[in-house]
Amino acid sequence: MLDDATGKLAAWDGQKAGAAVGVLTLPLEGTESVLTYWKSGTFATEALLWPESVDAVKKANAFSGSAISHAALP
Repeated sequence: MLDDATGKLAAWDGQKAGAAVGVLTLPLEGTESVLTYWKSGTFATEALLWPESVDAVKKANAFSGSAISHAALP
């Protein structure tokens, strides 16, 4: 998600539907000057690292309005 105060990419807080805008390729440390991330694609729900407070409904709506989707592995 984008941080409202700085305009920088930040880890999704697990609260705002549609605020997640990408999937990071590496862990976020917070000191990076450049980040590599996917801004489109379909990912396995189980492979994404979700905040602990995120339930199934929030997961389903996390990427609303973006080119990212996710689905459970068969």
